[in-house]
Amino acid sequence: MHNMNNKEKMMQRVREAAFAMIDIGLYLDSHPDDEKAMDYYNRYQQINREVRRDYEQAYGPLTSTGVDTCDGWTWVRDPWPWEGGCR
Repeated sequence: MHNMNNKEKMMQRVREAAFAMIDIGLYLDSHPDDEKAMDYYNRYQQINREVRRDYEQAYGPLTSTGVDTCDGWTWVRDPWPWEGGCR
């Protein structure tokens, strides 16, 4: 079994929350009046914001929309995945 480091664990939580958002969003497309599903969506929307914020605070932006421009254009400071940035 693979031991995940903290960065990998945090990224896994980001992926899980994003998957839940997509999955329940697809369900709501065909069941827009399902209140329990809407509550689930709202809960995971908050979880998604929190895990993305926590990851970005610790390891940098996940997308260019997460860049804090107070310190310049930091999006390109870290290595890209093909340069070993995902390790």
